Amino acid sequence: MNLNNYLTPISPLSYFSFFAGMLKAVSLAVDLIMAHFNSRQDPEQKIRLGNSLLCTTISHLVLKQLYPAIQNILKDGLKAYKLDLIIGQRRNKLWNVIEATARPGLYEPIR
Repeated sequence: MNLNNYLTPISPLSYFSFFAGMLKAVSLAVDLIMAHFNSRQDPEQKIRLGNSLLCTTISHLVLKQLYPAIQNILKDGLKAYKLDLIIGQRRNKLWNVIEATARPGLYEPIR
């Protein structure tokens, strides 16, 4: 909910309740994922629960619950444009935030 996109002013209280709702969505998604993994005690079974090829529930929880909730929070404060010294003004995208915060390194699969 970027306040610059609205013609009518939004009160701080309604914005706070909207932002609290976004945080609750992340919390709910995390709780659902935790419950998904806590449904089994055996470590081998937990590994299977985390494999989206063997268990489609985890992919649904991450792609349909957690990802949109985090995306809404990140997009909320994102400015529409960024000033670049060389190019000038360029459109800001959520993926730029992800790229800027990712740490380069070797990928090591879980065994």
